Amino acid sequence: MPDEFDELARALRQGAGQEWREEAAADEQLSELQRRRGQTLADVAREAMHRGDRVAVEAAGMRLVHPVIAVGNDYLVLDDGELVVDVALRQATLRVERRSSGGVSGRPAAATFRARLGELEQAGARVTVVVTGGGREEGSLELVAADHLVIDGGGGSRSYVPLGVVALVFSSSRPLLDRSSQPLPRSPGPRGERG
Repeated sequence: MPDEFDELARALRQGAGQEWREEAAADEQLSELQRRRGQTLADVAREAMHRGDRVAVEAAGMRLVHPVIAVGNDYLVLDDGELVVDVALRQATLRVERRSSGGVSGRPAAATFRARLGELEQAGARVTVVVTGGGREEGSLELVAADHLVIDGGGGSRSYVPLGVVALVFSSSRPLLDRSSQPLPRSPGPRGERG
């Protein structure tokens, strides 16, 4: 008789344990689904950058596959080895191929695309601005106005580009990175007194 009770108790424990594991797995799936529903495109790009994933960006009829070096609230920055490309996420499609190494943590000082354009203006950067329809304007970024960019094409020529249609901005000006979240370097000093 005691053997029957032991077997019954064991069967009940195993059944309850299995139910708890299945319930925990279902809860975990729901939590992950809720997390993904709350993500922005910038969150997706930032996670890909941190992991070192391969990211292909399609915007204004162009397909660019370069390392992501910074992600702001509404834009990302690609590095093609020669130029950097600022991408307005509202105008782009991303394709991410998961990888597990080579990631970076680039948080730009300019949190928004508009602020990044202001950074380029302050640097007097030569830019190539590509708009959603594929058109291009080249020259010095003279001014970021209320709703448009002013591009000085030289020789007295100026182009006025509505901010809402700017998809890509090519330049040689790398973004300033925000290092405030980085730990401070350890101060050199005698052993045991470093800190």
